[in-house]
Amino acid sequence: MIDTTVKTYGTINILVNNAGIMDNMEPAGDITDEQWKRVFAVNTTSVMRSTRKVLPIFLEKQKGVIVNIASAGGLQGARAGAAYTASKHAVVGFTKNTGFMYATKGIRCNAIAPGGVETNIGTSITGINPFGASRQQLGMALNPRIGKSEEIAKVALFLASEDSSFVNGTVIAADAGWTAY
Repeated sequence: MIDTTVKTYGTINILVNNAGIMDNMEPAGDITDEQWKRVFAVNTTSVMRSTRKVLPIFLEKQKGVIVNIASAGGLQGARAGAAYTASKHAVVGFTKNTGFMYATKGIRCNAIAPGGVETNIGTSITGINPFGASRQQLGMALNPRIGKSEEIAKVALFLASEDSSFVNGTVIAADAGWTAY
């Protein structure tokens, strides 16, 4: 992806890591190693690998922006199952570490923590764990509303722009106030 971008456009200035899949709402006692690995491969390892790939380009230019899509599940403990929650918490930690480590190199790294948004991520659920889903559903009534992908894109555009030049190593919740409770 990054090689193709550089080949096509000559460079890359902004990386948005926006791949993600759900788990099946499994609590820790029910999750399989295969499910854990699958969720972490997409939600966390892909973020690390694309960031690692783009950093030499950004370091050479002494400039670049990374925007990671985390989740309200990366800020709270019960927005999904154990694997999804842990994977998005890892994205939050990776974002903060990357932002801090490269702050003096002209590179910023931030994350967005969306709440419920109308996307196709639900199609990655292959079966619901009844116990996990019943526990996860308790907080859904607190969700003020479902967002639109365009609303998250606007936050990403802000983070990618010079208007956010003093914003680094942080996570912006874009969730209509869901995590405020």
